Amino acid sequence: MSTVYDAAVVGSRGFLGSAIAAGLGARGLRITGFTRDDPVVVDDALAPRAADVPVIVWAAGGITPTVAAEDPAAVEAELDAFRTFARAAAGAPAAPRIVLLSSGGAVYGPPARPPYREADAPAPPNAYGAYKLAQERILAEAGLRSTAVRIANAYGPGQRGAHGQGVLAIWMRELRAGEAVTLHGDGAVARDYVHADDVVAAVARVIAADEPPAVVNVGSGTPTSLAQLVELLGAAVGPDAMRVDRLPSRGVDPDSTWLDVSLARETLGWKPRVPLAEGICDMWNRQAR
Repeated sequence: MSTVYDAAVVGSRGFLGSAIAAGLGARGLRITGFTRDDPVVVDDALAPRAADVPVIVWAAGGITPTVAAEDPAAVEAELDAFRTFARAAAGAPAAPRIVLLSSGGAVYGPPARPPYREADAPAPPNAYGAYKLAQERILAEAGLRSTAVRIANAYGPGQRGAHGQGVLAIWMRELRAGEAVTLHGDGAVARDYVHADDVVAAVARVIAADEPPAVVNVGSGTPTSLAQLVELLGAAVGPDAMRVDRLPSRGVDPDSTWLDVSLARETLGWKPRVPLAEGICDMWNRQAR
């Protein structure tokens, strides 16, 4: 029986899931998508449409850092559903390869120091990082061939900033509503920001590779402080739209994090191509008003 689809995307209506489905389709792959309303697992087995798909990209999940911190029961429910998926995939006549969207910003932590490399031992600093690492381990325990794509702070058109995730999306929503963005402290805390188009390109390279790494970082490889991010956003939106409320530090901001992305370059021939200033302008101009 011939394979109808080249890949499936679970979570195909989400921010990164929809970008990946569209980007893979634009590259000539035959893609099918699954959502909560059209699940990839039916009666503890892969849905018929997924039964012969050689690669499944897992971009699903309603767990954000805020949800992970405030609702442990929701985290356990998501992990239980993911275990069911892993068992179903492993039990398929031809088990698919899994590409898991994991977190480069939340899986690593001390005693390792940034830029974090894949060889650094995971040390999640929060419940969200523990959740993403648990997903990686579930795939390994199921015996599935998989690649965990540890993504930095992804941003781009279509991001909603739901549940406190996606600072650029949150700030842009506030500015469009005529509100000021809030910056606590001196803005020195730095993060690694990667455009959704670069994430799509990385996932496409993973799918095309015969032997992709089991874990690979995808980010810009460059730290950008919140103060710098405010300046870049101000340049994109213009002085008339940009307002900033600078407040005292909350004393709870996590340490700066960014990724070493040399493994992706060496094994996949991938590197980030969207400069942050350009990506912010693109997001602002294309974001739904």
